[in-house]
Amino acid sequence: MQESSVYQHLLETAKKETDQQVIQQVARQTALDFLFRALEFRFDGRAVQALRPALESIQDIQRLQELHYEALSIENLEEFVHTLGMNDNET
Repeated sequence: MQESSVYQHLLETAKKETDQQVIQQVARQTALDFLFRALEFRFDGRAVQALRPALESIQDIQRLQELHYEALSIENLEEFVHTLGMNDNET
């Protein structure tokens, strides 16, 4: 039995969407990894770990990349927390 062209098209479309979702997940995880590495290199690891839930909740890859650059250039972790829009007693 031969598959219909519509069915074949649906399969190809689903595969492309799945591939795109995987690419987005990998890009997001990579951005998070780079961000955590920069923060942990520059600041106390325990304080950085306290930020983990807030950072991991960010879905926007571009925002994570911006935060990575911010982590490389800020003077202290408090500035980074301010950039996140959190107040000091949430860290």
